[in-house]
Amino acid sequence: MSRCRLIYSSISSKEIVSNDAIKALVKRSSKNNLRDKITGLLLLSGDRFLQVLEGDSKAVNRLYGKIYQDSRHREVELISFESIDVPYFETWGMRLVDLYDLPTHPRQFLMDKYEHLDGDIQIPSRLHEVFSLLLDAKALCQPNPTPQDSSTE
Repeated sequence: MSRCRLIYSSISSKEIVSNDAIKALVKRSSKNNLRDKITGLLLLSGDRFLQVLEGDSKAVNRLYGKIYQDSRHREVELISFESIDVPYFETWGMRLVDLYDLPTHPRQFLMDKYEHLDGDIQIPSRLHEVFSLLLDAKALCQPNPTPQDSSTE
């Protein structure tokens, strides 16, 4: 089985940004990802998503194809796709991290480290910064991760 890591960003449509819509999406997608053995992390910053997906290459590609065509996303951009031996998010059965809802100190740490505009942490444009943001979010939320699992399928 070939394993991969895929990272993409997108802008959410208006109907998905509400807390109720995200909770419903998280619940439904978590079950699908568990079934397909896909793990990762979904960041939400304002209306922007940044997601890393890890798992079997065919399953991850299939999910990304659905996400790409999903009308709840605009400007879906593939940032990175690579084969992996060691997953970094395997214990994160698809966590949702809303950067706006982080406690004060972790949020301030991220705002000091990454560009921000009107209170929203900006998704970096350079790959190493994208990966750094994902790993920072994972580390900051490790002791008390958001109790919901997620993907944007």
